[in-house]
Amino acid sequence: MLGAFLWQMLPAQLALRLDGVPKFALMFVTIGLAAAFAYRVGPIFELVLFDGDFKAWVNGDFGTGTPFMFLILIPLSYLAVSFVFYRQVGHVFRDRMRSLDRPAAGRLDFVRYIAFFGAALVLAYAVASFLTLLGFDPRGGVIDTYAQRNALVVGFVMGFAIIPNIYTLAEDALNSVPAHLRAGSLACGATPWQTAMWVILPTAASGVFSAVMIGMGRAVGETMIVVMATGNTPILDWNIFAGLRTLSANIAVELPEAVKDGTNYRVLFLCALTLFIMTFVINTFAELIRQRFRKRAFQL
Repeated sequence: MLGAFLWQMLPAQLALRLDGVPKFALMFVTIGLAAAFAYRVGPIFELVLFDGDFKAWVNGDFGTGTPFMFLILIPLSYLAVSFVFYRQVGHVFRDRMRSLDRPAAGRLDFVRYIAFFGAALVLAYAVASFLTLLGFDPRGGVIDTYAQRNALVVGFVMGFAIIPNIYTLAEDALNSVPAHLRAGSLACGATPWQTAMWVILPTAASGVFSAVMIGMGRAVGETMIVVMATGNTPILDWNIFAGLRTLSANIAVELPEAVKDGTNYRVLFLCALTLFIMTFVINTFAELIRQRFRKRAFQL
């Protein structure tokens, strides 16, 4: 985010000269710097929020649930602050942005982001403290005993695995929207954001939804990532820091060693049948929803 705001602050001529390969190289440099910064600052955050021992905190050895709820509530608080701001004074801010040149607008947008983030931190901490006063503690429920290979790790890894597929297919769907629809909306006085939300996205909704479902199907059917990242633990728990084993991973691991026509062998085929039925039902509903989106797009 900081790199994006710094790019907005550059003069227009300099930004045009750096566009292309230099911009692409700067993106990788920014990602590397962000990773190094996170590596250095991470222990400091752990010390401030969890007294330097996150595992002991998760196990309930000390502290309250406020730090974890604070981290979870930051994105929600940021959305709430943004919603209130744009509902109240959003039009004034947009008019002010249009009257400024590129560097000044970038600086103003950066100040807005910092102010939003600070307000979100305050709001998140206030809500987390209030929930703690009410006696709510997520430990022992969604977070519990920490395992190195857990469901949270799988979530991050699977996100990196399926996002490129979703992004590519969704981009194709959005780019396939006829140009005259965009031009007509902008000519009628709609802003680019209004055009995107009320013209482009509804028209491409069927393609975007298909992209999401293909990505979800990839995630559900993934085997080796789950086996390697979760420890292949045959348990079912709400704890996001515990391991797990999916149906597809269970079949891949157990079937080679199962005795033919034995109980375990038949249970594995039952797992396969269950996975097939789940996939069939979900795909059927997804196709019905996609057809509905497509019909609505033709009515625009």
